[in-house]
Formats: sequence, structure tokens, C-alpha cells
Amino acid sequence: MNRGTIMMVAIALGAAAGAWSMRPHELPPAQFEDTGDPLFGDFTDPAAATSLSVVSWDEDQAKVERFAVEQKAGLWVIPSHNDYPADGTERMGKAAASFIDVKKDVYYGDKVEDHARFGVLDPEESEGKGDEKGQRITIKDASGTVLVDVIVGKAPEGKQGFYYVRKPGEKRVYGARLTLDVSTDFGDWIEKDLLHVERDEIVQVAYDPYSVDEAAGKVMGSNPVVAELKAGDDGKDAWTAIEPTAVPEGQTLDSAKVKQMVTAAANVKIVGVRPRPEVLTLQALESKGFFVTPDGRQLFGNEGQASIITKDGLVYSLYFGEITFDSGRALTAGSPDEGAAPEGEDTEGKTANRYMFVDVRYDATLDSAAVKPPEPAAEGEEPAAASIDEEAAKAGAERAAKLGERFGKWFYVISDSSFKQIHKDRGDLFKALPPPEPEG
Repeated sequence: MNRGTIMMVAIALGAAAGAWSMRPHELPPAQFEDTGDPLFGDFTDPAAATSLSVVSWDEDQAKVERFAVEQKAGLWVIPSHNDYPADGTERMGKAAASFIDVKKDVYYGDKVEDHARFGVLDPEESEGKGDEKGQRITIKDASGTVLVDVIVGKAPEGKQGFYYVRKPGEKRVYGARLTLDVSTDFGDWIEKDLLHVERDEIVQVAYDPYSVDEAAGKVMGSNPVVAELKAGDDGKDAWTAIEPTAVPEGQTLDSAKVKQMVTAAANVKIVGVRPRPEVLTLQALESKGFFVTPDGRQLFGNEGQASIITKDGLVYSLYFGEITFDSGRALTAGSPDEGAAPEGEDTEGKTANRYMFVDVRYDATLDSAAVKPPEPAAEGEEPAAASIDEEAAKAGAERAAKLGERFGKWFYVISDSSFKQIHKDRGDLFKALPPPEPEG
């Protein structure tokens, strides 16, 4: 081998060695460095969560919808629904637990132009169509520290239980295995048992399905049915008509129908709430279908009322007002232009829900604990009347005041089905008398 050849070989070997030293190393690319890390590593205790905010885009309404729950002064409330009381401890725990130990399982890229395809656009931003916008979920603790802030998008095809996720302000998109238990349904967060009354506690009912002629300012068709639960000849309790009920000739009260109505009233469910103004004006009442007599002493609902009386003397009166065709957040929380559909508007296919006003008072004469039986009369003396135990009556009045404070802050909205279960035609509550027993 001559000197020139040796030099060429040496140069070639040197070049090869240099190329080998500069080859790509088997190191994880930068974009994969945090794959598998916790999405929110510092969040480990769901009990630390004291507020939840969910922002989403409502394509039907073409607007941003916000739902929020938080703890204020030790009480759970729903700020997006005028601080209506929430049954939040268990539900918040479930929502917060959705993000414990969630990891950045799969990396999907850093390209902003892909955010719409993954459905992780910020719902509050202007760009993007409905299915391109995600649901922004924010959870904070009592000090206001952010524990979770994430935009949850679509589900990746073929990866069950996974969602595209992105932190607001960041470009990177991951796929994360999520068991989402974050409800924005108003009904999921509230105490569903509005009156807190058991049917077995109810001993009397008063029902009057009148209507109000708003133009004439008159109550039409008032004819109350008042019934009391009494032991029958067979030893079973049955609803029996009492004064001032006018029983149609040849008929008697249908105890089973009254029982159905009482059960529905005791278990009435709400689908929305509206705050009552601190100073309750005629305009505020009439806008919801409620009216008062000129002296201000008596309230009427334009579709009648039902009262249930418990054995401890509490009288719950339900007044049925105007229809509302609102839907979505406007139904549950209200809107500036809410209310019945304007005259002539097509309401076909719309759900008719109804405003309800709840009032509660105490009647000591109906409180079994407060009414003291009379002392036995001496021979020749007139029997004494029953008396009232003042301490028991005071306790009953305090119970009513506490309930009145709760109900006095709200107009309620009940579903049309709930209304129809309570609001019966008067004739439906009666049935024909059984034929007389044959003589002999």
C-alpha cells in the first residue's frame, strides 16, 4: 500500500469515527419526558376541595354556560344559581376524586392547530365550533389555591375511558384515563326532598283547584276539599271528608285518590329556583302567577293551592302559579327574559314547567304534642275545653319560623308531571257510594 492510499484510509476512518460520535442517542425526546407523570401531582386529598367551577359551551343556546358550587361560611351553595343551598359534601368528593392519581398517559402533540380536532379549545374563547370546545373544570381549596384546572375534550377513538386533556394556557395535549364524575345538573346537587315531610306524618289535607281570572281580578271555582285521616270501621286509616267540604250527592270521598295526591305533595320535586326579592312586591308575585287580596292578607296561585297539615301542627301550603317554557340553565336558574311564552308564540314541543310558592305556618290546635286533653269534669259541671301547652306551642312556632326562613327566599319551579300528580279535577277525588246492603 503506497503512502497516498494509507492517507486516504486514515482520513476515511477518522470521518467514520466522527460520524459515529455524532449519531442520534437513544434518549427520550423532550416532548415525552413527562409522559406518565401525574396530571395534578400536588392534589392528593379530595376532601381539600371547597369549590368547583365548570365552564362549557352550549351549542343549542350558542353561549357559554357556567356552573359553580362552593362552600361559604361552612355551607355548600350554588353561586351560579343565586347561592341556592347545595347538598355538596358527597357530590364534591366524587367530583374531586375524578382527578386524583390521573396521569399524562399518552402524548398527542404541541400543535395549537390540533386543539380543535381534540376538542380542547377553551370554551370561553371565541374561536372554534361547539364540538371543538372542551369543558374547563377548576377545583380550589379553602384558601383559593387551584388544585385542578384542566380542559377536558373528546374521547380518543379506540381508547375507552380516555379523554384528551390540556391545561389552560399550555399547548400540550395528553390522553388521560378519567372516570369523570363531575355533574353540572342542578338536580344532582340539591336536596331533592323539598318539604322534608313523611307521608305518615300528614293528618289533614286541604285542596282547592280554583283558578284566577287575572283580567277581572277574581278567583273562579273555589270549592275546597278538606280531608282528615281517621281510623275506619275496619281499623284501617282512611281519608274522610270534613267541613267545609261539599260532598256531591250520592258520592263519597275517594280515600285512595286523596292518598295519591298527599303522597305527591309530600314528595314534590323541584327543577329550578328563583330568588324572591327581600321586599316582596306585587309585581314580583304577579310575574310568577301569584296574587294577593287588596288587604294583603291572602295569597292565591292562578292554578289553585294544596295544603298538608302534619301531626305536629305544621301547615305547608303550596300555591301553583304561571307556566314557564324555559329550558336548560334558564329553567334551573332563571334569565332576564324568562317566563311564560308570549301570546301567539309557538310552544309545540316545549316542556311546560310551573312556578310554585311555598308557605309554612304553625297551628297549635293541630299539634298533638301541644293540645292537652281537658281535666275530667266534676259531677254536674260543664266539661272543660282542651288547653294548649305553651312550651310545646313555642317549640312548634320556632320550627315553623325556621322553615319559613328557608322557603321564604325562593320561588320554586316544579315539573309539569309533579304538578299534575297534585293538581286533580275536584270530581276525581270522589266516587259513587256503594249500594246499600240488602235487607235481611
